[in-house]
Amino acid sequence: MSHAREAATPAQTAETAALAFDAETVLFELGSVDPYWSYDGARPQLRFTFDAGHVVAAFQDAPARGVTCAPGSFIVLTPGMRVRTRHQSPIEILALTFGPDALAGRPDLSASLAAIAGDPPVRTIDPGVWTLAVEARRVLVGEPCPDRGYMAALGEAMLARALQVIGQGEAPRGRASISPFRLRRVIDHVEARLDSKITVRELAVLAELSAAHFTRAFRQATGEAPHHFILSRRITRVRELLRDPALDLTTVAMRAGFSSHAHMTSAFRRLTGLAPAAYRAAVGARLAG
Repeated sequence: MSHAREAATPAQTAETAALAFDAETVLFELGSVDPYWSYDGARPQLRFTFDAGHVVAAFQDAPARGVTCAPGSFIVLTPGMRVRTRHQSPIEILALTFGPDALAGRPDLSASLAAIAGDPPVRTIDPGVWTLAVEARRVLVGEPCPDRGYMAALGEAMLARALQVIGQGEAPRGRASISPFRLRRVIDHVEARLDSKITVRELAVLAELSAAHFTRAFRQATGEAPHHFILSRRITRVRELLRDPALDLTTVAMRAGFSSHAHMTSAFRRLTGLAPAAYRAAVGARLAG
């Protein structure tokens, strides 16, 4: 048994991951998180969110508060940190739990983790972490026998990049100009109308803002432009629909709001690293096994 799997605590394994891979020094888990989840782990963990959603989270002994997760956001949890969350909708999470050997020979990573120990985790977005996470998901879903050395190196690279981004910090932001209530109204509207055309103007009307003001405020609140957010939600809907083998790909595309099978395939491959048919076959084979 590897160090990474030994390091996983009951709180960490509460996640209902559809796919798990032990790369000796890093344990990868990919799947939809339980509605109620907590972290009290003894090992560092990097959590990457593929989907958008609203989470009620409590850090240490602080009161719980609502947090809107944007696709591509991530946090790094350190030993001693206590986190409790309640997810109001299914969110696909890639969780990497690092065993003691993962940091061997990397005093820089150990120092960076020590520097943020005890602090509330910072949720942020970075294109480098996003690219590495998409590659990890592609391997987990699409390759029947992933190479452990490659996956361990991939996990180390994700952690190194994430800690670099957190260490640099984000530029100060002004006060968000869209209220949580209006933001939630917009997100609910997107979810309800994914099979239809959705315009920035109609979302701006729901938020009671001009289109230009809404676009700036939405990006500030979620870290993502409205049209990118809509696309990511459509990709999430595609993944859900692909689990039904009775649905042909043209029907899946239509129900997820894509103009054609080809349009869906192009967008899905760009954001997940796999074509929809390959994703369906790989996930079906893994779940059947």
